[in-house]
Amino acid sequence: IPRPRNAFMIFRSEYHQAKITTDVERDHRHISRIVGHLWNTMSDEDKAPYRLAAEKEKAEHQRKYPGYRFCP
Repeated sequence: IPRPRNAFMIFRSEYHQAKITTDVERDHRHISRIVGHLWNTMSDEDKAPYRLAAEKEKAEHQRKYPGYRFCP
């Protein structure tokens, strides 16, 4: 069972789909560094929609898997 995504992972996914359209950039570590820098420079107001989406995803995950506990 996959864990629900956090706000940053939702932002990263959206950014990747919107901005990285070519086959040139395939190094996900590099993409994560770029997106991480963007995330850290964003205001709390800009991050709010992603945090809200993460909360909704977490609530849906808890509804689907009520006894779920992450075990690495």
